[in-house]
Amino acid sequence: MTGWRRAIAPGLAAAALGFLAVMVVTGAQPRHRQVVTFEAKGVLRTPPERIRRVEIRRGTAQIAVARSGDKTWKASAGAALSPEAGKRLSMAVQMMHTSAPIRDMPPTELAGVDVAAFDLDPPRIEARLYEDGATPVLTVRFGGHNPDGFLQYMRIDGDPRIYLMSRFVGAEWAEALNASLAQ
Repeated sequence: MTGWRRAIAPGLAAAALGFLAVMVVTGAQPRHRQVVTFEAKGVLRTPPERIRRVEIRRGTAQIAVARSGDKTWKASAGAALSPEAGKRLSMAVQMMHTSAPIRDMPPTELAGVDVAAFDLDPPRIEARLYEDGATPVLTVRFGGHNPDGFLQYMRIDGDPRIYLMSRFVGAEWAEALNASLAQ
């Protein structure tokens, strides 16, 4: 090292240690400005933990479950769901809260379109989510997949639009039903 570098290096090291000491004493942490705060943009506006009851239907197969405590789900007969079934159901509810639709098609866009191609009537799977009352806070009906197979058509009761959701959302409801019925 040259003479001037040898003289500056201890000063820079002392300045860096001094900066760290000030951060420790004041409690200041570095700010990560590139980190984005998460915001749920799903179709379920109610926080998932407030959902107390769920009904899932696929054809003639159906199940009604209620939340017992914070994490345990019980079938209408009172038997607790298996941990796998409970986990699947909780994940399906969570996805409705966090997973935003990829696209929504308003009635004006659907004018003259044969909506039967979306396979929503009858739906492939239907889910009704309830808080404490007798009226569902959300009823969704999942239909067929789009031509690419990556998205799934979905309709919400009381909403004239048809949504395109990630196919994984509808698949999670189907798996929750399968796991619940398999017990």
